[in-house]
Amino acid sequence: MIADFMNRGMTGDALDYIGQNRGPLRMTVITPDGTVLLDNTANAEIMENHSDRAEIIEAFLTGSGQATRYSDTLRAETYYYAVLLENGNVLRLSKTMENINRIFMGMLPIVVVVTIFVLLLANFLARRLTNHIVRPFENIVEDGDMTPVYDEILPYIKKINKQKREISGHVAVLKNRYNTIAAIAGSIKEGLIIIDRTGQILIASRSASDIFHEDDMDKKNILHICRDVAFNEGVKKCLSGMSAEITFERAGRVYDVFFSPLHDGGKINGGVILMLDISEKYAAEKQRREFSANVSHELKTPLTTVSMLAEMIENGMAQEGDIKGFAGKISAQTSRTINLIDNIIRLSEFDENKVAAAHCDFDLYELTVAVVEALQERADEKRVSVDITGERFHVTANRQMIDELLYNLIDNAIKYNKEGGEVTVTLSRENGLCKITVADTGIGIPEEHQTRVFERFYRVDRSRSKKTGGTGLGLSIVKHIAEHHGGGAALTSVGGTGTTVECWFAVNFE
Repeated sequence: MIADFMNRGMTGDALDYIGQNRGPLRMTVITPDGTVLLDNTANAEIMENHSDRAEIIEAFLTGSGQATRYSDTLRAETYYYAVLLENGNVLRLSKTMENINRIFMGMLPIVVVVTIFVLLLANFLARRLTNHIVRPFENIVEDGDMTPVYDEILPYIKKINKQKREISGHVAVLKNRYNTIAAIAGSIKEGLIIIDRTGQILIASRSASDIFHEDDMDKKNILHICRDVAFNEGVKKCLSGMSAEITFERAGRVYDVFFSPLHDGGKINGGVILMLDISEKYAAEKQRREFSANVSHELKTPLTTVSMLAEMIENGMAQEGDIKGFAGKISAQTSRTINLIDNIIRLSEFDENKVAAAHCDFDLYELTVAVVEALQERADEKRVSVDITGERFHVTANRQMIDELLYNLIDNAIKYNKEGGEVTVTLSRENGLCKITVADTGIGIPEEHQTRVFERFYRVDRSRSKKTGGTGLGLSIVKHIAEHHGGGAALTSVGGTGTTVECWFAVNFE
């Protein structure tokens, strides 16, 4: 209003207006030469020239100006704003900073409330708009529903939905294949493990879990489960693209292990490990090698003796009085060889199940007495007494085999007994089985040998066996005869005290 007065030259009216408005807003009119013409807070006549004021200089130059500085008149930090009037004067308005701050602090709560309201409103609107935009996509992800959607994205939605159906189909096929492979792996007897290119187990058969004593092998690394050096080398070769085969022993079992890489487009994508249990085959092969070595050794010893004695007689190296003794030794070694060969043939017949039944009815007690009488001379040489106790009954069995069984058991009990010892043969019937027990008071068998005495050619003391003429086949034949009759054999012994051998048969009683 005062600017209009000044622009129209109404100096008197303007002066009256400024003089009557002495509020917090200070108004001053300055002439071009810097003289204060009017001021509503001070006497203009005594005020100094304002031509050097920054806001005044700026107003004359550009039409308006502003500045902030300390006012000697108002005694406060003051904000000045000046504007050039049409009549050439400058109108300046000023207000102390204290008043400005008071106004600002008075408006601050309103500003804060308005700001919070705007933010809440913006958040609410943003959520609604976001949900409105995103909801169609969520529906597609959840249930494949393409409505409602925007027309602009409908082609993409259809393509995505088609790809989703294709992926679901592929996943179903893969899952079916996985279940099939897992079912096959779970049912096979062989150990089967499928690993990825890092060695992590994807599928493991139940047999594989049993081999490594791991209940859950899935997602574990095969190199962490098995620390065997040869096995780990096979895994590494497999994952590098090479096949491998090793013989692997674990927990008393022997396995042939085959490692085969899995190729995918020229890249190695994993491997298959197949473990075949060859424990029986391995044991049989080991037994065959031991058997061959033992047979060769056992035959070589008597044949070497026979050959040497015969050569001495042939070359005239033996004197007339020695020939009879040499002939006796040749006869003894020949008998030993023939006995060994007979035993080997007998065991071969058992192995090939070619032993004829030839069962007949006979008195087991009388057969036992006959065997003891046949061995009486040998028992008398060691002053060993042989007693027969138990029941007297008839059985239907292979008489020749039972005779051989009794002969071997009683002969061993005499040979490995102490001077003046005792042998007790007990015949009994228990739970429908015929039982023969031969106990002696001899040297006994150490505990570490007791589980192997029924093996072929196994002898606890080879030096003693050579002295007594043993071949290590007697107890093996005893066990085979017992098993041939549907039974078995067992041994208990205490070193230095004696040995007890029990045999039982599923035979018919008369």
